[in-house]
Amino acid sequence: MKKLLFIIILLTLFFSPVTRLHAEEIASYDVDISIQRDGKIAVSENILYDFGTLEKHGIFWSFPYIKTNSEGKRFTLDVQGLTVLDEKNTPYRFARTTGDGQIKLQIGDPNVYVSGKRLYAIKYEILGGITYFSDHDELFWNAIGTGGILPIQSAGVNVHLPESMDESSLQFTCYIGKEGETVSDCTYTYKNGVTTFVSGRSLAPGERFAVVLGFPKNMVAVLEPKPVNTWLPDLIAVIVFIFFTVGMIFWYLILPIWIVIHWLKVGRDPKPSMGVASAWFDVPKTEKKHRPLTPGETGTLVDETADMRDITATIVDLARRGFLKIIEKKKGDFYLEKRNGSQKGDMLERFEKTLYDGIFSGSDLLRIKDADIISSVSKTKTQLYEAVVAEKFFLTDPESIRTKYTIIGAIAVFTMNFPLALSAFIFGRAMPRKTSLGAQCAAVAQSLKNFITSQDRQYRYQANNQIFFEKFLPYAIVFGVEKIWAERFKDIGLKKPDWYDGYSMRTFNSIYLVNSLSSSMHSFTSSATPTSSSSGFSSGFSGGGGGGGGGGSSVGGSW
Repeated sequence: MKKLLFIIILLTLFFSPVTRLHAEEIASYDVDISIQRDGKIAVSENILYDFGTLEKHGIFWSFPYIKTNSEGKRFTLDVQGLTVLDEKNTPYRFARTTGDGQIKLQIGDPNVYVSGKRLYAIKYEILGGITYFSDHDELFWNAIGTGGILPIQSAGVNVHLPESMDESSLQFTCYIGKEGETVSDCTYTYKNGVTTFVSGRSLAPGERFAVVLGFPKNMVAVLEPKPVNTWLPDLIAVIVFIFFTVGMIFWYLILPIWIVIHWLKVGRDPKPSMGVASAWFDVPKTEKKHRPLTPGETGTLVDETADMRDITATIVDLARRGFLKIIEKKKGDFYLEKRNGSQKGDMLERFEKTLYDGIFSGSDLLRIKDADIISSVSKTKTQLYEAVVAEKFFLTDPESIRTKYTIIGAIAVFTMNFPLALSAFIFGRAMPRKTSLGAQCAAVAQSLKNFITSQDRQYRYQANNQIFFEKFLPYAIVFGVEKIWAERFKDIGLKKPDWYDGYSMRTFNSIYLVNSLSSSMHSFTSSATPTSSSSGFSSGFSGGGGGGGGGGSSVGGSW
């Protein structure tokens, strides 16, 4: 009898209509962002929450107001005017708590139950949400953060600029996925000052929706986020107190005078045994004349600075020596192609090898516009300083000396010690001193520059051949007189060097070559120079995985 009853119950349950349990989800999550001219951004989040058949009071919502830059420094976003409205613009009741770097809202009335779909419109203003770079300003915003625990069926973001502008002056990208992922499962369109980003799929729990919009500088005011618990002001305050109490006389009187006296004694270069000649037809040599100085070493020796002119001249010299080829495939689109070196026994110096290996680390053909060799260029500059010290042209790295006095000068400005600041910036930064050998080689280099720039007819016959032109071209670049050097050869029938392929089919001459090289090296300088914001945040266009993105609000379920 019991078995029969159990079978009847099972059959009844099997053939009875089953009420489907509707799990909670977010039907849509739409964010509207307005960038204000005063640097604030106004955010409106429209969350259509589906409770299904469940009866709940409301939802949990959170917003991280601390963001961390690529250096690990933390900054605070100021959140103002936080309100929560329903579809009729009626305010919801909510409880707000702050802690662990987040604002948390418990939205809903504990005496009221809701079910089905409910709209929650969360509005607020942010101070410090814009990131300011040297060449553009940028909104890098996590419109939907990674703290969500429910799937989101559809998501979209509208970003309003203060004014409409041409699309060519803007930059766009977006990311969907876990924190650090750079998958762009989203699309964007721009019209009349409004950029619309749309998710190409539903978002799984814990996935973010980040949008990036870059726009020209000076469109909005600079409104940086505030540093969190920075130790620097406290440290400086202690330093100022110590100097004020026990070192005032030294700091404000003795040190400014001492720097000037020290420069007079040890900061000036010794006079070379041979002065600067009106013209010299060869490059400086290393000690015991083992080899000629490279263009990069020559430039670093003369102005005591390893800069991008020295780097670009090194690249041209490597091309001239057969280690690479410069190719302009389209107008303004340059490539560097790896070659094996045409001169037997021609060895690369340490800094040249670092630069060469950095350029061709990924493949044997590098498109300059796509180059990412910032670290290699930085290391090359460091090794150039090491090279001129190793060759006994300097006793100490000139850059380290300048850095020391720059720090002293900066602290002096902060403490209102302007005599010390002037002394440090003028005499301290001029403190690097060449040795007697370094001064002599610098005089030879200056004599070579005089020859390159000379228009005296008695020297022109020396330059009437292509080998001579190519040999000294990298040195003309480090001296900044490559156009003057090219002018001397414009009427000579030069052949196109085998280390260069130009885009233009017009008649080749020295002027065309130098102008084209100048354009390619300008592209190289741009790709080798890091772009960072004033507060140290990475750009969203660098991949979106590093520090820099603000926002990140999310829904943490219901209650």
